[in-house]
Amino acid sequence: MKKIVTLVIVMLAAVTTSKLYAQDGDYKKFSLGLGFEGALPVGNLNNAYSFGAGATIRATIGLDASSAFTITSGVIAFIPKDLGSGYKLKTQINIPIKAGYKYMLSDNFYAIGEAGITIAKSYASNGNGGTVSASGSSFTYAPGLGLKLGALDLSVRYEGYSGAGFIGTRLGFNF
Repeated sequence: MKKIVTLVIVMLAAVTTSKLYAQDGDYKKFSLGLGFEGALPVGNLNNAYSFGAGATIRATIGLDASSAFTITSGVIAFIPKDLGSGYKLKTQINIPIKAGYKYMLSDNFYAIGEAGITIAKSYASNGNGGTVSASGSSFTYAPGLGLKLGALDLSVRYEGYSGAGFIGTRLGFNF
């Protein structure tokens, strides 16, 4: 895990110290975006959680006018359903770390595919007024489609991991 985080930091540092625009100036070589996330659990995740929300940061490194390499990370918290038992679930926190490829289908529409790892930590009541937790990590994949309108970036994706997943939306602002 530490190796992945170190790799992401080194890649971001290398990109930010390089030229920000291509030789011809027709496309932006590097951008950083902040995104607000919404998540609708599906599969096994839907059995225990109603919805999720969070924030992500995405670095986009332009390869040419129609394609880019992406690095995305952040946090998404899932709100539990009431399961009606003494064992009461609390929030699950997901931290995705993904790299991917973005291809512009037209001037404003794009397809994106990302893969990486998600670190998940779930919390629950132990029945005695305390809290217990469990954590783990798993391979993550996330194909999606998006709309880019200047600095505004809207997208929808399926994000899957370990027999669970969610339909995610992202409202991003690129700098």
